[in-house]
Amino acid sequence: MMKPDDFEFVSRLIKSKSGLVLSQDKTYLLESRLMPIARKRGLKDLTELIGTLRGGDRNLVEEVVDAMTTNESFFFRDTKPFDQFRHVVLPHMIKTRASKKHLRIWCAAASSGQEPYSLAMILDEFKSQLAGWRIDIVGTDISRDILTKARAGLYSQFEVQRGLPIGLLVKYFQKKEDQWQISADIRSKVQYKEFNLLEDFRPLGQFDVVYCRNVLIYFDQPTKSDVLSRVSALMPDDGFLFLGGAETVLGISDKFKPLARQRGIYQLNRPGAPEVDLTALEKVQAGAASAAGAAAPGGLAFQKPKHMQTGAATTTGTTARPAVGTTGTTGTAGTATTRPAGSGFGTTSTQRPLGTTPSTTRPGTTGTGSTGSGATGSAFSRPSGSTGTGSTTRPGTTDTTGSTYRRPLGTGTGAGAGGTTQRPGTGSSNTSGSSGTTRPSTTFDRSRFGKPDDKK
Repeated sequence: MMKPDDFEFVSRLIKSKSGLVLSQDKTYLLESRLMPIARKRGLKDLTELIGTLRGGDRNLVEEVVDAMTTNESFFFRDTKPFDQFRHVVLPHMIKTRASKKHLRIWCAAASSGQEPYSLAMILDEFKSQLAGWRIDIVGTDISRDILTKARAGLYSQFEVQRGLPIGLLVKYFQKKEDQWQISADIRSKVQYKEFNLLEDFRPLGQFDVVYCRNVLIYFDQPTKSDVLSRVSALMPDDGFLFLGGAETVLGISDKFKPLARQRGIYQLNRPGAPEVDLTALEKVQAGAASAAGAAAPGGLAFQKPKHMQTGAATTTGTTARPAVGTTGTTGTAGTATTRPAGSGFGTTSTQRPLGTTPSTTRPGTTGTGSTGSGATGSAFSRPSGSTGTGSTTRPGTTDTTGSTYRRPLGTGTGAGAGGTTQRPGTGSSNTSGSSGTTRPSTTFDRSRFGKPDDKK
């Protein structure tokens, strides 16, 4: 168990070296991360480790600070900051930098590289619009070990499954034993540097776009304000700053202002900050542009899961079951062909030709949704000698949003000619034998409850 004065010493040391603030309730975290270092160095306990730290072992100090750094990252994290970059920032920069053709991006606290590589993949999709441009992406982090991983661009199966669309995995990654490595071309677009956010920013140069996401939350208020002030000094009037979803400049710094109606993206609070076009982004956020996975010219398509897509993207109706022994034909939704009374069939959709033995096979029934897409006939075999001379038939049922669920089929019991048990199709008339019994169809609204598989 760590002594209170040892905790105070280590927490002050970590704050002075990294800006990370550890409260007393994080004692367990400190102990869990320092014990592996003590074991690796052959030290018997944390007391001996902290004694070595007090002696000024610089390499040990670096190890301890590195161990306390949070390296949580994944591709296209939170999605929104990358939609904002793709639909607002990049089109704006392409327009305003047309004569200069130079764009610099800084990913502070880049961790294992997923953030800068995500931006590099977006930029690669815009390569036709950016032909002749010089693009610099700089990723920095305080951890030397994590930067080594970032430069290698090697990720586990778990890491590539977190946020990375499958199309981009196929396009930009190669399998390497049990890991995935991002292509050499994408790796070459990012330069990594070991850098501490408490240090002087000026040697880094000027940046048009700064991603400083999910790092300020670990700093105290004065450190946050200082970092934001120094970031603003690196940026031109029309620069953009991205912060994490739990971070804000409000009440901390007056150097930046939020972009109208957007969270997490900020402009410099200067007279030269331009108005930017949010139309394309707001369409995407409303779901109108991305519901079907559509992409802006040269951009990436982040398709929503099917259950999140709007009804406008899925207008097909029920696909009926194929007929036994025959191929059903596409019918017109909600229509039916009626045989004369007493013929032994009642109301049907498109069926087998007359002369087919009705006691062996049901005629095919076609039913499609509003678009009539590829629906085929539905039929069920019926044992020879079943009651009644006609088949039990369900005409097509129209359903523009989901599946039609039907009750179990019955068999005709009427004594009259062609007595059949039927269910009429929506909008169709039901002509049955004199003793036939009619059940209405039951329609299940898929738009409310998802898309279960049709029962067979």
